[in-house]
Amino acid sequence: MRDSWDWEEIKGAPLGGWQGPARPLPPPRFPRRMMRQVIITGLLWLGFTLFFRLDGPAVQPLQVGLRHYLADPAADYTPVLVGMVRSGMWLDAYDRWVFHSFNPGAGAVPVTAPVDLPAMAIPVSGDVSRPYGPLTGSDGQQYFHNGIDIQAAGGSGVRAALAGKVIRVGEDPVLGLVVEIDHGNNLITLYGTLGQARVQAGQTVEKGSVIATLAAGRVAQLHFEVRQDGRALDPATLFALPAQL
Repeated sequence: MRDSWDWEEIKGAPLGGWQGPARPLPPPRFPRRMMRQVIITGLLWLGFTLFFRLDGPAVQPLQVGLRHYLADPAADYTPVLVGMVRSGMWLDAYDRWVFHSFNPGAGAVPVTAPVDLPAMAIPVSGDVSRPYGPLTGSDGQQYFHNGIDIQAAGGSGVRAALAGKVIRVGEDPVLGLVVEIDHGNNLITLYGTLGQARVQAGQTVEKGSVIATLAAGRVAQLHFEVRQDGRALDPATLFALPAQL
């Protein structure tokens, strides 16, 4: 329905120029729609604000998951769904040269291997306790793990994967103490769940230099992420010598 009427526009030739009786205009609807949209937007904003101010073990997993789906580019599950479809249709196996491997001299070619990215040093040697990708938590909920978790001896030194500039050192509500390094060309690495930082924001570091230590104890854990253009990548595919993990 039109928001306003103009009798002069519709009388014209079909009515022979007849002016017609007095006709009241309907009430404007555009302000009503705008007011309704503003109210709904305000209620949603208020609801999200109150939800993220709640504190407790029951709501924290929901807050982490909602924050991921609202703000994290890695929340896009399209590549995962595409991989499932391709595997179901046997296309994934073909692209990975499974059939070509019968040809002498042909080797496996991982189609997911990133290109034009420098080989990274392993930040800490240990066992990968949580890989990159979709996981199921202890509560049975599925979520996307943006990096890898590496278990190592407590107090171990954490090394920069590449040379770069430290852009963040501080506490994160989920990952604890973190160090974030910018390596140029929109490539960033993040080191979380640290015990102590050895660098400061603005400091330049070299590849392999110690930037932090893990928490004290028999066993500690490092959370390591790699982001290119804001999107999370699988760090395990970028290490120069992954066998040393």
